[in-house]
Amino acid sequence: MNMDPEFLIDIVIDRRGPLAGNLLNVLLYGILTVQTYLYYLAFPNDKKTTKGIVAFVYSIDTAQTILALYDFYQPFRLNRDHLVRDYTTHQWLTIPLSGTLIATVAQLFYAHRIYTLSKKKVITGIVIILAISQLVFGLVTAMLLHGVAETANLPAAAVFYLGDYAWGPAGVVCDLVIAVYMTWFLTKQRRRSPSRKTQVMVTRIKRLVLETGLLTAAFATAYVLCLLVVGYNTLTIPGLTLGKLYSNSILVLLNNRFTIAGGRNEPVFEFEANSYHLSDLPRRESAEHGIRE
Repeated sequence: MNMDPEFLIDIVIDRRGPLAGNLLNVLLYGILTVQTYLYYLAFPNDKKTTKGIVAFVYSIDTAQTILALYDFYQPFRLNRDHLVRDYTTHQWLTIPLSGTLIATVAQLFYAHRIYTLSKKKVITGIVIILAISQLVFGLVTAMLLHGVAETANLPAAAVFYLGDYAWGPAGVVCDLVIAVYMTWFLTKQRRRSPSRKTQVMVTRIKRLVLETGLLTAAFATAYVLCLLVVGYNTLTIPGLTLGKLYSNSILVLLNNRFTIAGGRNEPVFEFEANSYHLSDLPRRESAEHGIRE
């Protein structure tokens, strides 16, 4: 069998970025699969809307993982005696389209939580506007990569900068707004409540929101930096995994209610993530399940 050694070496070197991106992508997909299984197992009585959100993001991530692995395999495929040099990819779907769809769902999910907790229409509206903005920019990027820009006679350079350089920053700003506001709001509520149970619960939610918000913002920033500084090929590392981070952040918040009966870390409160209001938070200590200071 005749192979071009130089071409093979070039492909292996060129595939370092996609290799790392796919490995991390598959790892996060495995975590998401376990989280999804535990969610449906532990919370069969959740609202259909919440279950639908989980099913949607998991379906998108499943399709994205399969297509990303197929794209990674393509350059190594043999056609008779030679490696395939010309092949098509689904990068428009595996990075901008899937990423922006899941990011929008996650950000609107948090917008609903913000309004449910604080009843602040202004901050909720800001989050919604930012989420829709990054959705539009992400769709523009997907259109460009899929070749729709040429058929629509759109300036390629303008769409490129509008899509890639606006999509990432819009997502970063939205994630930071969510993380900062939720942290500030929950900190304020924690100080107001005399209940130790409420303080423990609010601290846990605040930590989850802050950590997941900063993580998704960091990867969205890394996407833009890879594009600007390192090169287009390396953006597959943050690009492929960004959607998985948003999906896992949703499942982490929902599965935060999951406990093991009799476990050493079993909490002493119950928390329904479907419709949590401040009035639903526990206000007094239980005589039977007090927490030691």
